Amino acid sequence: MLRKLIKYTFAFKVVKYIIIAILFSNLHAQFKEATISFDDRLLRDDEKSSLFNLNNNIKKFYVDTVWNNEYRDLELNLNIQIIFEGNANIGSSEAFLIQSLFSNNIDLHFFDKGSQFSLNQNSSLYYDSVYYDPLSSLLGFYGNLILGAELDSWSLYGGNEHYEKARSIAVRASASNFSRGWEQRLLLINILSDNTGLRKLRYSTYLSYELFENGNIDECLKLFEEVINNLNEIYENYTQENYTSMFMKYHGPKIGEIMEKLGQKEMLSKMQYLDSQRSNIYKDFQSNI
Repeated sequence: MLRKLIKYTFAFKVVKYIIIAILFSNLHAQFKEATISFDDRLLRDDEKSSLFNLNNNIKKFYVDTVWNNEYRDLELNLNIQIIFEGNANIGSSEAFLIQSLFSNNIDLHFFDKGSQFSLNQNSSLYYDSVYYDPLSSLLGFYGNLILGAELDSWSLYGGNEHYEKARSIAVRASASNFSRGWEQRLLLINILSDNTGLRKLRYSTYLSYELFENGNIDECLKLFEEVINNLNEIYENYTQENYTSMFMKYHGPKIGEIMEKLGQKEMLSKMQYLDSQRSNIYKDFQSNI
């Protein structure tokens, strides 16, 4: 009886510590949820069966990884869509060819036109900023890219650390045996990190929301002037910038609505010029003042 009691007590403690460890891990993770979907219509049935554990492994890769020791309560939601194009033999191994979309379902959408990786059913995915693995490095690259953009909205150029991690991954991957698409990803990280106008726009936009919600109207108006300056900087340096367009597609109507509430006709006129894709939206807000 005593042995059974000791056994059950030990088992209870083990379960207790596992639960505590899981809860502690979640408190320190940056991605709260990762939704993964596959389009495997081009694969054979035997190839599809090898993907059985992959969906859950990718989800755990993002949710269980501690990406940043300072920002531990971001609770980001991530959506990943992977399109399998088929497979190819590379040396003695078989590789899957994929296209993929990484999104926060709000203002960040990254379409990856082509990658390749080999799949080992006995191996788990884990994030390592130094060790190169075709699939883990691809996931780590976009994880850092999204975190970099997110942290730019928390503080001015706050995403520098994660942009540099993404760049480091791309540089190492470009020299690997699975180099497909990495030159384009290296170009992508350079475009995003060098676009100071967009990076400042993220920060000034989110801070203006916070100031407005807290009733700090004068400070909010100053930030809206910064938003206009940031858009003007982008306009002067880029003839077409898709990532700014995606950002403004989500935020432009909200910015215009607040400007209307604050009676800012002149600001709305400038927005019609600087964000011409949503010119009619700003005109409608302006006509209501």
